[in-house]
Amino acid sequence: MKSLSNLQQAFCDLLRTSDPPPRDLMDELLDDGTALERFNVYRNNFIVLNGDALADMYPTVKRLIGDEAFRSLANLYVRKHPPATRTLLLYGDRFPSFLESIPELSRLPYLPDVARLEFGWTCAYHASDAKVLARDEVASISAETFTRFGLEPHPSMHCIDSDYPLFSIWAANQEDGSEETISLDSGPSRIVIVRPGMEVETREVGEGTFVFLQRLQTGDSIEDAFNLALQTDSAFDLAVFFSHHLFDGTFCALRAC
Repeated sequence: MKSLSNLQQAFCDLLRTSDPPPRDLMDELLDDGTALERFNVYRNNFIVLNGDALADMYPTVKRLIGDEAFRSLANLYVRKHPPATRTLLLYGDRFPSFLESIPELSRLPYLPDVARLEFGWTCAYHASDAKVLARDEVASISAETFTRFGLEPHPSMHCIDSDYPLFSIWAANQEDGSEETISLDSGPSRIVIVRPGMEVETREVGEGTFVFLQRLQTGDSIEDAFNLALQTDSAFDLAVFFSHHLFDGTFCALRAC
């Protein structure tokens, strides 16, 4: 007789295959004459329900390739990368890199980036809440001193860049998207996802803004992040950026550097 842990592992391993369960495993299960049928139902539910969770997380990918192709990919993904936790809220973190490994998808080179955007959106949706940086927290700080601080971005923030017009592709495939033809040569695209309030915001930003926010996320001071942003985008205007985003929930705290 197998130990309970070995029995559970063998059972879980077989859920990920299409092979019939071996006789020795069936002998370990309570058999009322329908053990094989019940096992097959359980396996089918395991594949289908986890695939449904992927479809909920990646609706744009699904729309781009079609329901049937997505279901086939989801079945493969579930078998290769079954859930590792009890919750399915963030199941599918490896899906973007999984898409890169499928040769048949090479004609859609932007698809993994679309998946990264959608996973970032879901992560932002479920991220922790955070207080908004308030005006009185910076009111007494001189401009020179202020730039020596860092800024703590909202914990929901994700920065995603792509060699393709990712934002246009994503936006055109939302419910209220346009029917315009998008040239893959019109990229690149830089996207910041953040949930400053109740709603997730997906913003396409310039290179300077993108670099500035990335550097703040890694712990740079405002001054250092700004200097690096200027090196990549001489038109980046920090005053204009702060006028829109310093107190809108993009940032939640000042940080000593």
